Amino acid sequence: MKRIFAHRPTPATVIACIALFVALGGVSYGVATNSIDTREIADNTVRSKDIRNNGVYGKDLRNNEVRAIDIRNNTIRGRDIANNTLTDDQVDESKLQQVPSAADAARLAGRLPADFASTPEPVRLIGAGGQPPFENGAAASGAADLAPGFWKDGSGVVQLQGAVAVPASMNPVVLFILPEGYRPAGRVRYVVPAAPGVPGTVEIDSDGTVEVLAGGETNHLDGITFRVPATP
Repeated sequence: MKRIFAHRPTPATVIACIALFVALGGVSYGVATNSIDTREIADNTVRSKDIRNNGVYGKDLRNNEVRAIDIRNNTIRGRDIANNTLTDDQVDESKLQQVPSAADAARLAGRLPADFASTPEPVRLIGAGGQPPFENGAAASGAADLAPGFWKDGSGVVQLQGAVAVPASMNPVVLFILPEGYRPAGRVRYVVPAAPGVPGTVEIDSDGTVEVLAGGETNHLDGITFRVPATP
């Protein structure tokens, strides 16, 4: 009997064994139930190779915890950034480089270069087939002057050209009437060169009427431009 009690464990040994059992049992339980949390992981012991690829999601990261120093250079690509999430404040303009060409700029914007073309349409000559006729005896001045006409560029700006001769002492006089789509939103007036040696005044109304209010026998329309209202 005395021999049995002689080999009885001390209280310190019993406490140590209980602590070891609890520690081992807790880890085993965590592994078995797939519920190990941060309390069971020592600081700075989890490395990149311990994490399965594509296993960390945005919901696993606390807001504002990932900083620039946490991201390897040249690892973030366009597909990693949600559309329309970057603002001016997040872009360092000093790091931006010049776009090589307009075609590249259009491609970046998701549009074709043809969308930015502003090639003017052909000149519509007054009095030509299908175009507005001269009014009240007006006519092209001839000589070296351009034939009277008009056109609209890719920006929606109408431009006039040429010189118009009118019967002597006939002011004011309507020269021609611009068709719809080539008329200003409201009345506009221009001072134009006229012959012989006097300035003329040309008025264009919203109904398309092109009229010389004052001038000479020849009135030049070159340089007259105006923007037409946007098509709804």
